[in-house]
Amino acid sequence: MKIIAVGNSFYGDDGVGAAVLDHARAADLWSDAELRDLGTDALALVDHLDPTGLNVVIDAAVMGLAPGSVAVFGPDEVRLRIRSDHLSLHGFGLAEAFDLARRLGRLPDRLRIVGVQPARVEINTGLSDEVAAAVPGIVAAINAEVSREH
Repeated sequence: MKIIAVGNSFYGDDGVGAAVLDHARAADLWSDAELRDLGTDALALVDHLDPTGLNVVIDAAVMGLAPGSVAVFGPDEVRLRIRSDHLSLHGFGLAEAFDLARRLGRLPDRLRIVGVQPARVEINTGLSDEVAAAVPGIVAAINAEVSREH
């Protein structure tokens, strides 16, 4: 199992994935999982996806929801769920990364995206109160995906 954060910790809520991984390490969660922070390199997802296990990708996503809202969806829903792909901060969006993985035969059957609606994506601001408060809900969403696997 891999839990992968994509985002830029220097851009406010775009660092939510890294914050969740930090929380998981501090709480010793998912000890059987590989926790990986890819930073702004969404293209690296193609190389880091595990074709045989569960993959959970965490990222801030503009979905038109209230700040801090969490949505879990599959790779085929990325273009439908994410209204504005602010992931241009990454240089390569999730939808493009998943399309490339599919064309290369590397898109796992068990891939879930945990999108978190940001309140702000501004340089050197840290997580907003809404997104910081959402971390336990993000952990619960990931736990639900892990439980479905067992």
